[in-house]
Amino acid sequence: MRDHIDFIQAQYLDWQAAERIGYPDARLKLLSEDYETGAVSTILTLPEHWERPAGAQPFDEEIYILDGTLTIEAMVYTAHCYAFLPAGYDANAIATRHGVTLLYFRSEPIEEGLRTDQAKIEARLVRQFDVSAGQWDGDFDKFGLGSMKAGARMRVLRQDPFSGETTYITATIAFRRGEQAERHPIAQEFFMLSGELAGPLGTMQAGAYCIRPPMAKHAPYGSPTGALILFRGFGGSQETFWEDTDPFTFYPEHRPILPDHLKPLGKRYPPQSRY
Repeated sequence: MRDHIDFIQAQYLDWQAAERIGYPDARLKLLSEDYETGAVSTILTLPEHWERPAGAQPFDEEIYILDGTLTIEAMVYTAHCYAFLPAGYDANAIATRHGVTLLYFRSEPIEEGLRTDQAKIEARLVRQFDVSAGQWDGDFDKFGLGSMKAGARMRVLRQDPFSGETTYITATIAFRRGEQAERHPIAQEFFMLSGELAGPLGTMQAGAYCIRPPMAKHAPYGSPTGALILFRGFGGSQETFWEDTDPFTFYPEHRPILPDHLKPLGKRYPPQSRY
């Protein structure tokens, strides 16, 4: 079970030792954690010349590069590159020569049938996805988000062939605004990679993080600048249920939903000065 966080700016979170997740001599910012299963979502920074040998893990790992360069086996990953390393996958040696900062997501332990069957491991693997290359070709209608098509684009990074769990990126144009609230029957988290996003609970800047339980009401959202956001759903395939709500405003009151231990960090983050 994870805390409901909607939303916090990662800039206010402290760096801590990453040895707790098996990454010695590295640091992390803990975005959220499932206290029952050990699943975590973090910002992870690895120092220069850091490396991890290959070896199958009992959990899935998702990686999205924010800054720097990483290698997984012989493949090079730079900013805005993504990988999904499924449980049981053993070609997963990690190294960085000059240091790297990334979003790092780890699942709960995966059932044996998925992590020991080589065909299933290969079916779930996303070896590399470079968001800076290719076209914005994701299908909003597939996820019940068709009303966003006029003001946004999507790229699906992965969709699990067995669970339907999906990780994707959306990019919205400036002054795109929503009209209705949303609910999803799965848990969903997102991280703001760039831009600014206004919603019912305040205005999020780059670095904002949010995680909601199934069927939590959220939106409508709008962006005066445009925004780039990574979404990650777990617990099944994503559907969207729409409902009428209060009218959207670009100037919302700041009132995030946070667990008690994060409430002192729930202050508004100022936008970067333009002059």
